[in-house]
This record gives sequence, C-alpha cells and structure tokens, in this order.
Amino acid sequence: MKPFHIALLAVCACEPQYAYVPVTNATVIAGHVAADYPIPKEAPRGDVRVASYGIADVGGSRDDRVRALHLRLTLIDNSDRAWTMDTREQLVDLDGYGQSVAAYASANAGSAPPAITVTPMGKRVVDLFFPLPPELQRAERLPTFDVVWKVRADDKDISERTPFERISVEPPASYDPIYDYGAEYYWGPPYFYDPLYGNRGYYRGAGRYAGHPMYIHRSETRGTFAPRRH
Repeated sequence: MKPFHIALLAVCACEPQYAYVPVTNATVIAGHVAADYPIPKEAPRGDVRVASYGIADVGGSRDDRVRALHLRLTLIDNSDRAWTMDTREQLVDLDGYGQSVAAYASANAGSAPPAITVTPMGKRVVDLFFPLPPELQRAERLPTFDVVWKVRADDKDISERTPFERISVEPPASYDPIYDYGAEYYWGPPYFYDPLYGNRGYYRGAGRYAGHPMYIHRSETRGTFAPRRH
C-alpha cells in the first residue's frame, strides 16, 4: 500500500453525558473501563484489553469529517513467542445493521497497520475507528454494540465477542485517549491508504461516510497531528 498524505483531524470529545463500558470482563485500566481477557485462557501468557472512547470526528478535511466509533485494543504479550493481529479482521456489530471493519487504524511504535506484531514481552496499543450510519452518529442513538476481535497467539487464532453498553456519567467523562498511555502515544507519519475499505464496510452506509480511509502508524515522538485533549 502506498503512502497517502492526508491529515487526520483532531479527535473530538465523546458525547459528554455518556460512556461505553464492556458488559463482561470489565476492569479499570489507567482510569478507563476496559474488558480484560487472559490469553490463552487455559494458561495465560498475556492479555488483550478492549475499551471504547465513544464517538469521535475523524477524516481528511472539514468536508470529509466522519463520525466514527473509537475503540482501543491493548495487546500485552508476556510469552516467548510473537503475537499478531490484522486490523482488517476486527469488527463492530451494530444491532440491526450488521458488521463492519474499521476505516481507520493506528498503532504505537512497531509494525504498522494493518499487520500488527507484538514482540515477546512486548505491548502494542491499537486504535480503530468505525464510521457510523447517519442515524447512529450520536451516543443517545447508539445504546449498545459488540466488538468481534481476533488475535493470533501461541500459533492459534483466538477470537472473542465483547458487548458494550451505554451508561450515563456524572460528571461527564473526559476524552483523553492519548495521555492514558503515556506521552509516547501521538499521531505521526507515515500514513497508509487502504483502497479496500469501501468494499469491506458491511453495515448500511459504511462506505459512503468514510471519505478517504487510511491506516495510520504513530511515531515514537510527538507528531504534527496529535489529537487535542478535552
């Protein structure tokens, strides 16, 4: 895939009165609720954590701005073998709309999306953005969703379904996806364009609202396109 030089818009604050939390395997990590899965179950040698940061504005320009569901998967490999994840295999399932892949993906320093590698005793943080149908682009209209994720560990494909539900929060939850994981997690080049997203967005309208989808690899240092804190 060739580089596609297009800026990612600063991520907006999630809906101020709502947050999305996992229904199962929930734990608090860096002040944020995530689902935590020991990998593999029978003899854990790491874990996968799945969290939602609500609804964000992403895109290449003001005209291309897209309302998308922001998910974060954290992969922690404490084994002596590398783990892998393909961001194109991670899905969101919306009740009544079906499933869709992410239009945008990024990861911290290491192999760039879509092929994520976690080195032995390593950790990767992967952000995924799923454009929403127009009638579900506000939190009050999106009460639940499921995340269907897959990782390859110990030479086996491990897949789980993580349901999320919307809750009211008081005071409003802050949208702080970067600083939860330290100062090294900033947007940065290079950028990768995924020409297949328009054919792979399965729920109604997904391809029409993606604008120019791309994969984004974040550098180890602060980049030009760091999202704003809210």
